Amino acid sequence: MSEEQDESSKRLQSSLDKLANWENQMSEIERDAEIYRIKATQKMYEERRKILKTIPKFWYIILAENDDFADYVSVEDLKYLEYIEDIYVYYPVVDDSANHYKDFSITISFGENELVPKQEVTKHFKVVMKDGEERLVSEPVEFQWPEELKNINPNLIKDENKGKPLSKEDKKNYRLGMKSFFSWFNWTGEKPGKEFRNGEDLANLIVDDLYLNALKYYILALTIDDGDDDDQEEEDSSEGEELDLSEDEDNTKKRSLDEDDDTQKNTNKKSK
Repeated sequence: MSEEQDESSKRLQSSLDKLANWENQMSEIERDAEIYRIKATQKMYEERRKILKTIPKFWYIILAENDDFADYVSVEDLKYLEYIEDIYVYYPVVDDSANHYKDFSITISFGENELVPKQEVTKHFKVVMKDGEERLVSEPVEFQWPEELKNINPNLIKDENKGKPLSKEDKKNYRLGMKSFFSWFNWTGEKPGKEFRNGEDLANLIVDDLYLNALKYYILALTIDDGDDDDQEEEDSSEGEELDLSEDEDNTKKRSLDEDDDTQKNTNKKSK
């Protein structure tokens, strides 16, 4: 390598080192800005939480109308989700800077009803590095399943069959249960293929979309419902009208008689 090439290589390396340093500084600024945003908005979301609890079925309307959320739950889950009274996202960094600023928890509360036990469940999520990428992991959290879904509760099926292989029926019910939204509370992110699928994606959907854009989705759902009601009202009003067909019938009969007379006259003319 010539002296000129060596000098050029050194200049390039110096520039690359400066870029790396710039990226590190930029990452720190973005991190600080995100922490500031989280701390500034957490109190606002706490205020919103209080308001939303006074709106009947607020979260159910959002979840039931969201096509993306439907991809992560079974049809049987929907009637139970109607009793969700609260969904709340909290970032621990707000109170303790030692926590990773991207760590969060999701609290879901079910109100008093006859189908699913009244309960408030908080699931914690942490950001870890796996294969050079940030991934979510979580600890299982106890959740009381609806009594009607007891036969597909994976935890009960495993407990009742300890030390023996699952029957064909139990395997079928186990697979069905693993597709239920309620199995998500046991998701860890550490057992691919052996737990609720796409648990990380569901957590991110709730935190990054449904929670942040809750009001937008709620208004959109109400707008769609209002449109359906208007169409229904138009249909009902037309069906309820008492149509007076007497005049039309008389005119129809008169036209028929006149047409018969004309036909008869034309026939007579031809016969002559």
